[in-house]
Amino acid sequence: MVRRVPSRYFFLVALLLIVGLLAPLPFVLVEPGTPDNIFGKVKGKQVVEIVGRDSFATTGKLNLTSIWVTNPESRLHSFELIRAWADGERSVQPREVFYPKGTDPKEVKRENVADMKNSQISSTLAALTYLKIPYSPRWVIKGLTKNSPNKGVVQTEDEIVSFDGQAITSGNQLRTLISNAKDKNVELGVIRDGKKLSIPVEVRTVESNGSKQNFIGVLVSENYELPFEVKIRLKNVGGPSAGLIFTLAIIDKLTKEDLVKGRNIAGTGTITPSGTVGPIGGIEEKLIGASRAGATMFLAPALNCPDIRHSPKGLRVVPVDTLAEALAALRATDPETLPICG
Repeated sequence: MVRRVPSRYFFLVALLLIVGLLAPLPFVLVEPGTPDNIFGKVKGKQVVEIVGRDSFATTGKLNLTSIWVTNPESRLHSFELIRAWADGERSVQPREVFYPKGTDPKEVKRENVADMKNSQISSTLAALTYLKIPYSPRWVIKGLTKNSPNKGVVQTEDEIVSFDGQAITSGNQLRTLISNAKDKNVELGVIRDGKKLSIPVEVRTVESNGSKQNFIGVLVSENYELPFEVKIRLKNVGGPSAGLIFTLAIIDKLTKEDLVKGRNIAGTGTITPSGTVGPIGGIEEKLIGASRAGATMFLAPALNCPDIRHSPKGLRVVPVDTLAEALAALRATDPETLPICG
């Protein structure tokens, strides 16, 4: 005996499927961005320009890669996600990966802009460190805490040069000197309006997380006095992942050596002033973007290699942990001998 299923049940199932496909889901789409050749120009001016020091011509293309992510207000539906999974050139990620729950999208954008600015500073310092070009760090007071014991004593833009008679050589050293201070009144050496002053400041002790900590109640920013200026003109790209490529461009422009040698090179990765290359997000989408732009070599953070399931045909993905390794890859006479991810 065959029982007939009432047509209304088919209608109900179909309706549920349609509703499921149309219901917005908490995901974002990640797509390949269009690479930026930072050896190129923007409105007639070089993307990376050295001001105040001789620079040298470059050849070829050095591509900064990026990704495009849908904004958190986008209402993505099941059929869009299925299509993205199927085409293989886009990925689907939980919204919280790029937009943490409870954060303002505008704040995320501001953080990305700040990360980009910091990556430009780190890349300049990494290039100078590698080339053994000296630069001077400066510790500048940018504000005071609400409970500062030194209001009316120190001023914003005071540059701290000594604490209790000891010259300051690093931010960590300054924090250690304050933490270990036994006297409650010490001399703080500052430069104010071009004049060197010795200012008596109070060291106050407070209870924090069950332990006693010293503080002087100032907010200090680490700035740098550079021997020349590096201007980077790049819009609509945020985050810290351009550090490695910025550094390579600066080194190429500051030396007679032609690192790129007319090739089409791409890459990504954060960088520290000491030259350590760090991992980034969206590595597979960046590979696709680089391949579309005609790149033949891609410098990738070694820590991102496990994230790469497939590399585009014709694109050699070279893992690097340091700036030195990235430079060695560019200098290699036979790229086929270089290691690859995967």
